[in-house]
Amino acid sequence: MDHKKDPARVCMKPSGWPEADSQAWESALQQGDVLEPGGEGAHWSDCTRRNVAKGYGRFLTWLQGSGRLDPSAVPAERATQEHVAAYIADLRARNAGSTVLARIQELTHALRVMAPENDWSWLLRIQARLMHTAKPARDKRKRIVDIRALYAYGLTLMAKADSEDGGTPLKRATRYSDGLIIALLAARPLRRRNITAIEIGKHLVRRAGTYWLQFEGAEIKNGRPIEAPLPDELVSRLERYLTYYRPFLARRTGRWNRGRDTDAPTKALWISRDGSAMTGIAIYFRITKLTKARFGHVVSPHLFRDAAATSIAIEDPEHVLITREILGHRTLRTSERHYNHAQSLEALRRHQAHVLQLRKSTRTGKLTERGLPEARRQEPCAP
Repeated sequence: MDHKKDPARVCMKPSGWPEADSQAWESALQQGDVLEPGGEGAHWSDCTRRNVAKGYGRFLTWLQGSGRLDPSAVPAERATQEHVAAYIADLRARNAGSTVLARIQELTHALRVMAPENDWSWLLRIQARLMHTAKPARDKRKRIVDIRALYAYGLTLMAKADSEDGGTPLKRATRYSDGLIIALLAARPLRRRNITAIEIGKHLVRRAGTYWLQFEGAEIKNGRPIEAPLPDELVSRLERYLTYYRPFLARRTGRWNRGRDTDAPTKALWISRDGSAMTGIAIYFRITKLTKARFGHVVSPHLFRDAAATSIAIEDPEHVLITREILGHRTLRTSERHYNHAQSLEALRRHQAHVLQLRKSTRTGKLTERGLPEARRQEPCAP
């Protein structure tokens, strides 16, 4: 069975939660004022709320499927150590270690705001153990591409679109848009939902002859606002898109853009071939399709972030601390993982160079490492 159609993997939506859970969730997200502090999760972004609700809904689905869902119980009574242990065992039979960790993290976040009076230290300890043992389903290190190659590829696509053999007007417009997305993502590796959400005048603003990207903390995963200028090299290319290709795309109507004349013009930066604002899935599809054709394997939007961090750590290790600012990490813990990976890559690179040098020296008869003779002794032939 396709895992996407497996009913055991469905995340129960909040509208279907038992009444006690729904009430606890609404209270946790209740906004406060000067007199009332609000719920424990009131400060969460919309994205965090969706993810945590999805994770808790997955737990409820498991409880229901295993006959453990008591409609009269409250959230704290559902999450017993026995239940959580059995839940983890079921997750491990279906998911990779990283997914199991994510589900338990989401469950922990939900319980800590829905039942803040309870002691969840035991669940945090389980989460910590899973974090140390979790392994991704695929080794992404083999899929990381030098960030400079990704940036250059974006520039190449834009140049191709502007060339005489760029194709039809629609093909040129979509190719230019694709190239600008890839180049911008390589230069400023935002998360997919943020690069998708860019609106002209709100997230993309012009200041002192250049363009800036700006996002409020509530729009960012970790709550830290982002404010960064675009590289000078992209300014003229962005303006080319804004004045020529984007208007062309915005005038189009298609499957996803019926009745456009009755709607207000979209301020979205990225426009599809149908004249509508591009969705995150559409941008993901274009990036993965193009990178696979160019590099032989998919480079997802999130891998751009890994590529940027790894490239900084390898090429400019003295300034590796800027990784946190570029990627918008709250702490250096995530950035340090890229730095450690980069150190491993550099060590392998030096080892390989050393091996190649030894092979070359062997062929030329000039081995000098660690006291080896400069040339092989020529033993006389036996008579």
